Parts: sequence; structure tokens; C-alpha cells
Amino acid sequence: MMKKLKIAYQGVPGSYSYQAMHEHFGENIESINKPLFGDVFETVENGDVDFGIIPFENSTTGGVYEVFDLLVSSTALIVGERCIEVKHNLLGIKGSSIDDIKTVYSHQQALDQCSRFIRGRGLSPIPTTNTAISAKLVKDKQDKSCAAIGSEMAGKLYDLEVLATGINNYFNNITKFIIIGTNPVMSDDKDKISLYFTTPHKPGALYSSLGIFAKNDINLLKLISRPTRNTPWAYSYFVDVEGNLGAKNVTAALKELEDLCPKFKILGNYKAHNIDV
Repeated sequence: MMKKLKIAYQGVPGSYSYQAMHEHFGENIESINKPLFGDVFETVENGDVDFGIIPFENSTTGGVYEVFDLLVSSTALIVGERCIEVKHNLLGIKGSSIDDIKTVYSHQQALDQCSRFIRGRGLSPIPTTNTAISAKLVKDKQDKSCAAIGSEMAGKLYDLEVLATGINNYFNNITKFIIIGTNPVMSDDKDKISLYFTTPHKPGALYSSLGIFAKNDINLLKLISRPTRNTPWAYSYFVDVEGNLGAKNVTAALKELEDLCPKFKILGNYKAHNIDV
């Protein structure tokens, strides 16, 4: 009998991380839930699980920047990704109606993604660490004036009614989750590379850095700047490019970039995942 994979995720059953985990790894796994993103990284780094899964980026509200920062300091690498369509619902206790709701709980990203609905109904938003934790909180409170924003799965798991569905600000609301691990395996089908680097503080430094990709015929997929820790008004860059670490043009480009940049780290090489909605 094959040993079950052990996977760590942030939140509780019914969260979008929980959904993404099962879509990526299937049902025949052993899962461990952790309260914080940092706890998932630590569990992976310590070898207590095979992989962790963490929300990384949303198509409407952008990156989960705490996770970006954790990647820089962690020994865990990105070994895969999973995209899921996120359809937010307003979840209340049995017997409540949408007109009863005064306060809504959810993760800050979910609150941001549903901000028009929240403002339109004059609700008071209260952030929590996870959408499914919010659903559990509403169930435990048994207060008709309180609701959570979360998945239909969370509503079913915590015996809540869907009071409104599709309350996202935008359609095609997709969240990308990264799979992290400490033992990456090289293979030819890995077609995406995530990088972190800083640039010298001089004119044209970023231009020169990005020009390396163009010179080596490498397609740039994403560029995000983040404040550099402990250095006010200095910035770090997170970049995604197409490619495989075994390709000669990629090897040449990354060697040149590493030589140019004061700080440089390969965050992972993995197979991209995309969905059509």
C-alpha cells in the first residue's frame, strides 16, 4: 500500500485552501490544518509533512504579501501551483435572512473582493484569519445579525444558509495557491520559474535586470515590487518567467542576474496551472 501524502494547509475544513488542496492532491491524503501561513511553512521546513499549500495571489485583489515575504526567508520552495475559481457567498445561521445581517466576518482578501456588496448593504466588516474560520465563528455565535463570507462548502460543513451568492466585485475571481516543499524534483515539464531579487541603487538598475530576460528570449509573466525589510524606501522584486532551469538560455540569464543583483533567490521551478472560467 502506498503511503498517503501528508499535506499542511492554513485554516479549517471548508476553506478555499482546503478545496484547492483536494483539487490538487485528491482525496487520498492526510491533511493537517494550521492557524497561520507561517505555521504551514514551519511544518514543511521541519519535515513533518510532504507539502504545504498556501494562497498566493488573487486575480482581482493581488498578492498575499505575507506569503511573498515568507518565501524569501524560508528553505521551502514552490514546487507547484493550483488555481481555483472563487465564488463568495454570504452565510448566515438557520432562520436568518439577508436583512438581519449587520456584521460580516471573513479573511481580509475576501472582504476586499466583496467590498461593493458590503458597502451597498451597510455591513460592518470584521477580518479573520480564514473564510472557513469565519463560518465556524458565525455558527458558534448563533446570532442572526452576523454572517460570514465563504464558500458553499463552508456553508454546508458548518450548517449555515446561503443568504446571497456570487457577491464578488468581479466575475472570473481566481485565486492561485502555491504548493511548497523542500525536495524539488527536476523534470522537463516544469515551465514556470519564480524569482526574488534586489537591484543596485543606481539609474537603470531595474531596466538592466529585466533586459537580461529579453536578451535571452525569456518571457516575463509577472513583476511585483515589495518594500525591502529593514531598509526604508528600498524595494525588492518578485518575478515570474516562463522556462525550465535545465534550459541553457535560462541558466545563462539567471547566472547573469545573480551576478548583477545584491540579493537573488530562485523561489521555485514548477508546472504552471491555468483554468478557463
